[in-house]
Amino acid sequence: MPGKVKIRAALVEILRKVRRETAPVGALLTGRRRWAAGLALLLVLALAGILPYTQKAWAVSVDGEIIGWTEDKEATAAAVREILRRDGAAEEAAGRVSYTPVPRYSVELTPPEAMKEKLARSLLSLTEAWAITVNGKVRVAVASEEDARAVVAGLKAAFPPEDGAAVKEVGFKETVAFTPELVKADQVRSVRAAVEYLLRGTDETRIYEVKEGDSLWSIARAHNLRVADLKRANPGISEKLQIGQKLNLVVPKPFVTVVSREEKTVTETVPFPVKTVKDDSLYTYERKIRTPGQPGSRKVTYSLIRENGQVLARQVVGSVVEKEPVTQVVAVGTRQPAVVGTGRYIWPLSRGGVITSRYGARGREFHGGIDIAAPTGTPVRAADDGRVIFAGWRGGYGKCVILEHGNGSATLYGHLSQIMVKEGQKVAKGRTIGLVGSTGKSTGPHLHFEIMQGGVKRNPLKYFSHK
Repeated sequence: MPGKVKIRAALVEILRKVRRETAPVGALLTGRRRWAAGLALLLVLALAGILPYTQKAWAVSVDGEIIGWTEDKEATAAAVREILRRDGAAEEAAGRVSYTPVPRYSVELTPPEAMKEKLARSLLSLTEAWAITVNGKVRVAVASEEDARAVVAGLKAAFPPEDGAAVKEVGFKETVAFTPELVKADQVRSVRAAVEYLLRGTDETRIYEVKEGDSLWSIARAHNLRVADLKRANPGISEKLQIGQKLNLVVPKPFVTVVSREEKTVTETVPFPVKTVKDDSLYTYERKIRTPGQPGSRKVTYSLIRENGQVLARQVVGSVVEKEPVTQVVAVGTRQPAVVGTGRYIWPLSRGGVITSRYGARGREFHGGIDIAAPTGTPVRAADDGRVIFAGWRGGYGKCVILEHGNGSATLYGHLSQIMVKEGQKVAKGRTIGLVGSTGKSTGPHLHFEIMQGGVKRNPLKYFSHK
């Protein structure tokens, strides 16, 4: 055996050494004492030379592959158990580690800390990677420092600026850093996957494909979401959906908040002001535009602060007027008409009638009077003394009569089937001025009746009581 040959050669060398070293001593000793001293020295030297060849070490293997050598098998086994415990692995995984005895002199022992690192790498399939931390906590890992820098750049470019806006500054609300780390090989992500994970905060995916008739509202309602949630899950989404378009239904909970400052310059319309002047050549119920207004324009520069694509603040940082607006001048009449009414109105129909639509909001429109249903041909009478200032066709009113009563008051009678007065004619309260009809924008025979004060429509029902 090679080991025995080595030991035998070592003993021969020791004996030679003993002779050389005991020769001076032998000159001083005699007889039995000289022999005893030589024998003792021989034994000491023999033990010192043979001991290294008899000590035992352990080759440590994981899954059959040697990773190092140790003298302390128990300490190494304890390190294995601690590594598995911290990882949450089953104790049975310790069976992957085996120990083979080897002569101590034939190997170089692995330092304890290096042994722990080698065990962790092999048992947990660890690899060298770059961990990206957010506020000091590891969130994702990539293969290299170059990839880590690409992830940071990808995060900053994830939310393009508004159309026409220029990015002035972009950064993170949190502290983002990257450092070399040992991580499990299956936890290393690509640059794109790392960017998506940091912005979504989850690996969960739920995709919906847009169908005909879908809207953001209907999709959100069907999946127990808000429209705002759907927009957060799909940055930049338009209200105009396309059939087949794929939408993400998972609301993001990002680990990283991308904060950007942008500047955008737009052209805006400047509304024209309106100036009112008095004109004694016009009656009190008349208003005329003397100078038409013209809107102006200006260039406005806004500073936008956005977080993950959502605008949080918009502030004007510059404004230049390109075109000044032109003031509109409106003349309001002050001339009192010759005929002055009593100011007390009577019911505008000679008999009966049912109110079918009142003054005020009506759907998306505003109803400026009241509608009184009555049979076609029912006489319509002047609600007060006045003068006819209009008699003819008036758009949606159809055949229409307008009476002026003085002091800025006037009444209007619309949808008539027949007009029985002429413009400029003076009429007394109660005089028949036309007949009920359904001309113009009308769904059936009725009278549309309005009362105006100073050109402003008022609620007729506040001026008289109809029984």
